[in-house]
Amino acid sequence: MKAILLTLLLCLWALSAWALPLDPDDDGIGVYFDPCACVNCLTLEEGIHTAYLVITHPTSPEGVGGFEATVWTEGPMSILGWTFMGDVINVGTKPNEIILGVAQPLVNPYTYPAVVVGYTDVLVSDTAMPAFFFIDGIYFHSLPDKQPAYLDGSDYDIIKKLQQSTGGAEYPVATINGECAVAVENVTLDKVKSLYR
Repeated sequence: MKAILLTLLLCLWALSAWALPLDPDDDGIGVYFDPCACVNCLTLEEGIHTAYLVITHPTSPEGVGGFEATVWTEGPMSILGWTFMGDVINVGTKPNEIILGVAQPLVNPYTYPAVVVGYTDVLVSDTAMPAFFFIDGIYFHSLPDKQPAYLDGSDYDIIKKLQQSTGGAEYPVATINGECAVAVENVTLDKVKSLYR
């Protein structure tokens, strides 16, 4: 727990240095390699690494009351299991679907406007090929169109659309060992660590 709090505090410092998370739009969702949603493209060695599922700039003043999304990978990487923030119930039954109900709305004072909703360890099994994260809506989606969505923390009757950080389900939201998912500089893990020294 101390390590997570330290990471969040360090991320707050990095956030002040970079000004905003990668996705400046309201109600965004993406996968990042830090809890402040600053890095979505890394060069990593084979092994186990952590990735964060983050909602950026939620327009609900009370935070995230629950959300639904499908998150999957392509390439030589496997998701080893999700850990979700807060007192939650995941009722997703289809592969890669996440459907969360949250007892208390999620608001993260350390990294706002980036609200970490969960994190996972991923196993990178080969560095010769790129690996990607994708996000889409769920099969039985709550809104008319298939898209990720979240419950407004101030009124659970309001369902809000989430936009993928790179513009749609057909585009990767995060990349390991390949071309960046959005127009940001590709960084190594050592470069990210140097931000916290």
